[in-house]
Amino acid sequence: MQTKELEIRKSAINTSGVILAGGKSSRMKFNKAFAEISGQPVIHIILDKFASLFQEILIISNDPELYTYLGVPVYTDIYPHMGPVAGIHSGLYHCSHDSAFVMGCDVPFMSMELVRMMISRLDGYDSVVPRLDNQLQPLAAVYSRRCLPVLTSCLETNRVKLIRIFDELNALEITRSDIEKFGVAEEMFLNLNDIEALHLATQIAGRPGDKKQTQG
Repeated sequence: MQTKELEIRKSAINTSGVILAGGKSSRMKFNKAFAEISGQPVIHIILDKFASLFQEILIISNDPELYTYLGVPVYTDIYPHMGPVAGIHSGLYHCSHDSAFVMGCDVPFMSMELVRMMISRLDGYDSVVPRLDNQLQPLAAVYSRRCLPVLTSCLETNRVKLIRIFDELNALEITRSDIEKFGVAEEMFLNLNDIEALHLATQIAGRPGDKKQTQG
């Protein structure tokens, strides 16, 4: 990855890419954004993927000094220490476009073609969010700026359980059958929450012919 200047390798779309890098990484015991897969920090892998699709990329973190070397804007939460709802809120507040794809900093195998498809389905909805079996995936979802009033209300009334925001949003859910047109669902949505997940990610990245998973 070029740390000073990210090359845009495909035609950009009118949606921002937002990376949330605010978690405490308590189970990993170190900052999971810098966990390495095949010698690359995961934050670099994600930035390379985002650069293939987004002209504007933002990082949201309450430790901005850790990420300024990457050459993309870094913003803190407007409502600090209130979890991922605050991160999504800050990303939408600061982005230049009317929508953003928001993803955690620990999801190395996301298919950007799946992301493109999700963005294409946002029209008329507040959000497009994948659902794997019974679990929504709100940290790999598309959000319209129309979500901001709901997010602000939740933050100001301390309703910060992330899944609950969808009770108030007009969201389109993407099903497993649609997700699996783009790859193995469990691999695309694998989060590096602990050392075991990091070992699994290393195995996936090391499979013959699978290097493309960390490239786009």
